[in-house]
Amino acid sequence: MAKKALSHIAIIVGAALIVIAVLLPTFLVPKLKSLPLDTKSTTITDVREGALLDSGALAENKPVPPAKDDPECADEDNLPMHCFINTEVPLKSVRHVHMEDPADAKVVTFEVGTTILRMDRDEPKNLINASVDRVTLDRATQWPVDEPTSTIAMSNPQEPGGDQLRPFTRPGIQYQFPLGAEKKSYDYYDVVGLLEQDIDFMGEEKQDGETVYRYEMQIEPVNLYEQFKAHQTAEGRKLTEADKNYMASLRLKLPAAFWGEEGDDEIEMDRYYTNVRTVRVEPTTGMIVNGTEHIFQYYAKDDAEARAIAHGEGRKAEEANRNRTAMDFEAQWSEQTKDNQLSMARDSKKQLKIASVYAPILLVIIGVVLILLGIRGHRRS
Repeated sequence: MAKKALSHIAIIVGAALIVIAVLLPTFLVPKLKSLPLDTKSTTITDVREGALLDSGALAENKPVPPAKDDPECADEDNLPMHCFINTEVPLKSVRHVHMEDPADAKVVTFEVGTTILRMDRDEPKNLINASVDRVTLDRATQWPVDEPTSTIAMSNPQEPGGDQLRPFTRPGIQYQFPLGAEKKSYDYYDVVGLLEQDIDFMGEEKQDGETVYRYEMQIEPVNLYEQFKAHQTAEGRKLTEADKNYMASLRLKLPAAFWGEEGDDEIEMDRYYTNVRTVRVEPTTGMIVNGTEHIFQYYAKDDAEARAIAHGEGRKAEEANRNRTAMDFEAQWSEQTKDNQLSMARDSKKQLKIASVYAPILLVIIGVVLILLGIRGHRRS
C-alpha cells in the first residue's frame, strides 16, 4: 500500500509541476517584465574639451584665459562676446537615477539628477547647470502615466534656486525603453528642449558580444526662452518671479558690438538649443547601455538665424570664430558606465530567460519523470 501511495503522490506532483511549467511564463514572466522598485544607476561621460560661455568672466568683464592675448579683448570698455567663450573647457556630465514615491505594484517614479561640470575647477565652482527630473512610469508598459505628475527642476549657478516646471503629463520615453524594444521609432521627451520627438531605429550593433539596437534623433533649433515661457504660461498661468529670474539667462540684450554686429544699438538675442542624440538599447530589457549627445546652445536673433548657425557653413563659421556659443559639448558615456549598464541588462535578461525558458523546461522534465515513475510503481504494486 505504501508503494501505491507513493506512486500516486509522484503522479500528482509530476502533473502539478507540468501545470506550473505551463503557467510560469503566463504569471511569473509578466512580473519580471515590469520595472523593478529598486532601480539605481549612475551614468558618467568621458571628460571632453568643449566650448563654454563663462558667465563669471562675463559678469566681471574679464576675458577667459585663451582670449587674453587676443587684440580684440584688450579694450575692457568694448569686449565682444568671444572674449568670454572658453574653447578649452574640460566638460563632463553625470546623471543619477533612483526611485521615489509613488512606487507600488502598478507604478514607479524615477528621480533623475543631471549635472554638467567643468573639470578645471573645484566644487562648487565647477557646476555649469543642473536639473532634477521626476517622472512616474507604468511598471507594465514602461511608459509615463497619462497624468500631470511629471516635474523638472532647473537650476542655474548664477540664479540660485532656479525654477521648477509646473506639473505636466510626460508625452514620451526617456530613461528606459519598453521591455522587448522594437525596431521602430519611439516618442522621446527631451528635458532641455521641453519637447517630444521621434527617436528612430537605425540598426543593430554588437556591444561586448551583445546585440543592441541603435536609435538616433536630431533636435532642430529650439528657442529655450519661448519654450520655457510657453510651458509655464499654459492654461492661463502667470509667470512667477522665479520663472523670470531663470529666463533672464535665456534672453540677453547687449550692444551690437558685443555680438559681433555693426551699429550702436542694443540687440536682443535668445538662447537656442540643438542636439544629436544616439542611444544603444539592449532590446530584451529595454535598458540603455550606451549614450552620446552633441549638445549645442547658442544665441540668435530669430529662428531663421538660429537655423543658419546650427547647420552647414554657419556652424563652421561659429566653430572657427565663436561669438554666439553658450555651450558646445560632445558627451559620450565612459567605458565604465557602458560596462555597468550592460552588466545590469545582462543580469535582467538572464532572469527573464531562466523564468521563461529554462525553468519551464526543467519543471516539465522533472514532472514527466515523476509521472513515469509513478505509473511504473503503480503497475508493480
